[in-house]
Amino acid sequence: MDNPPVSRDPNKIDYNRIYSGKEVDRRARVLEKPEPIYTAAARQHNITGTIVLRAVLTAQGQVTDIKALSTLPDGLTERAIEAARRIRFEPALINGRPVSMYIQLEYNFNLY
Repeated sequence: MDNPPVSRDPNKIDYNRIYSGKEVDRRARVLEKPEPIYTAAARQHNITGTIVLRAVLTAQGQVTDIKALSTLPDGLTERAIEAARRIRFEPALINGRPVSMYIQLEYNFNLY
């Protein structure tokens, strides 16, 4: 259940800037987060670990400004970025209006 929106003066809010999760009334809701696929080279070299990305989930429903904060070799970082671009979500809200929000994403690569 959502909390009621924080009371703010709509005339003083810049709805075009990018907000952190703490600044919005409701954070973006990820509806679908596709998993990246292992590359053959990474599987051959037994690469495992976590890739951390920072991205913007825009008010218009796009994933933009993807930056890798931690990477893995053999094409895995690129695969994680490709997967991040396909995320489907509901935008964050302030006063009931969609706004853009920063998000940190983690993709774990494990060989079984």
